[in-house]
Parts: sequence; structure tokens; C-alpha cells
Amino acid sequence: MPATNSVRDSAFDLWKHLTGYPASQTDAALTDLQEWISKAIDADNVIWIGAVRVLHGKEGKKDAFLGWRLRDRVALKPDPEPYRKQLAQYYDTEHYGKLTPTYYERSHEEKKEDHVGMDSRASMSGCGHFRVFRIRDKRFLDFAEFKKTPHYKRYYEDGGITDRILVGFPVGPDHESLFLIDRFHAKPPARLFTLREATLAGDAVRGVPELHRRLFLGNGLMMGDKLLSPMERQILRGLLNGLAEKEIAMSTGQQVTTLHKYVTALYTRFGVKSRPGLMALWLGVK
Repeated sequence: MPATNSVRDSAFDLWKHLTGYPASQTDAALTDLQEWISKAIDADNVIWIGAVRVLHGKEGKKDAFLGWRLRDRVALKPDPEPYRKQLAQYYDTEHYGKLTPTYYERSHEEKKEDHVGMDSRASMSGCGHFRVFRIRDKRFLDFAEFKKTPHYKRYYEDGGITDRILVGFPVGPDHESLFLIDRFHAKPPARLFTLREATLAGDAVRGVPELHRRLFLGNGLMMGDKLLSPMERQILRGLLNGLAEKEIAMSTGQQVTTLHKYVTALYTRFGVKSRPGLMALWLGVK
């Protein structure tokens, strides 16, 4: 639906709704935010990405992604299959994949122009500042030149994407919460995102800073660039829900002794000594 005043007013209700989620339900809060944006501006997909800076100074400046890696990705809906194939060729291994000894040293030289793209560099160059861009915004990039690039053909033309809004929210010096908001080719060509729709999407993202922090806590990226495993995340949710270790062990199929080792390792990773310390971290209590 169009971005009317009534829709914009409902953003306040959205923020109130999202802040009401308990610490253990951050993933559900993200889904609600994605669904709200999709409905409010008639977007076909809304993707959240957690980016972490792994290279600094001169090394970061030389890097194709300016020292950043896209470590976590949550899409509201399945990606178009052609787009999914492009992700598998580069991003799944170079960003979202398992960390390797050469992970920080990859130059991406052979793939830089085809896969990194003008849009990615323009977006990451703004890290540290809240920003909202449409790919056709002149202040963002030269779209006429962008359309000529292999990256545009791979990820937009062949990937099934007609238009995109990019929203960047700085969570910290080395953490960025990114949203990619897409319209697919099935939409009429005239249905490009308007400035008003981009502003509305940006407002929705910007109004819930605590959600962004919790997203990085929940996947482990606030404490480093290694993601928590699915089992670790399940155990973490149990701890935040107030479940006893025996209950978490039963729900995860772990022996109590094994479960306790997981819990101890999680406390160490988050720099706390107990469950109250873990809860305080989620609540932002110092």
C-alpha cells in the first residue's frame, strides 16, 4: 500500500510493538519488522544483514568491501532462484561461510567488479552513519553507469530485481545492521520505489535501535565475527527464557553434563559469569 500519513503514523505502533518482545524472541521481532516494511511499501522481499568490520586502517581501505564482511543474513521470503545462484558463487563462501585462516586476507580481485559492485561499495562507505538510499538516487551512485556493470546484470537484471532500497544502521564502530528492500521484475516497470517509501522504510528501521543490538547479541557477532551455531542459539534462547538447564537439555536432546559445558562456554563468550549477567547484557544494564 502507498506510504500515506496513516501508514507512517502506524510506525509508532510498530516501534511500541517491537520493544515489547522479550529478549528470547528477537528473531520474531525482526520478522515482524520485515513484514511491516514489506506491506507498508509494497516490497517483494526484505533482507536483514549483520555486517562486521574485520579489517581496519590501510588493510581495510585496500579491501574490496572496505574491511567489512556480511556475516549473517535473514530474508523475509525465499530469494529468486537466479539471485540465489549468484549468492552461492561468492557471498555464501566469502562472507557467510565458515571462517578460514585466509578469510581476512582475501583480496577478491578476480570477483571484485562482478560480485562486490558499485552499490555495495557505496553502501559500505557510509558505515558509521544512518543512511537510506534507492539504487537510482544520484547521491548514492551513477545508475546509468551501474546498469552497464557485470554486477548489475548478475544481481539485478538476471537476479530478478527491478529496484532496491538500502538502509544502514550503525550498531557500533565495527557492527552495521543493513536492510535490502526489493521489488522483483514481476512488478510493472513504473513501480519503482518512491522517496517517500524509502523514507518510511528508513523510519521503521531507525526507530528500534535496541532490536539491532539484540540481533548482534543473539547471533554472537557482538562478541566477534564467528556466528553462534544453531545449537548454541537454541540453548541461548532457553537461558533467556528462564528455563532450567535440565529443561534445555531435554528440549535440545543433550545430556545435562554436555549442556552445562555449552552454557559455561556461552557465559565465557559473552563475558559474564551467570545467567543474571547474561540477562543484564540483553537488557543493556551495565
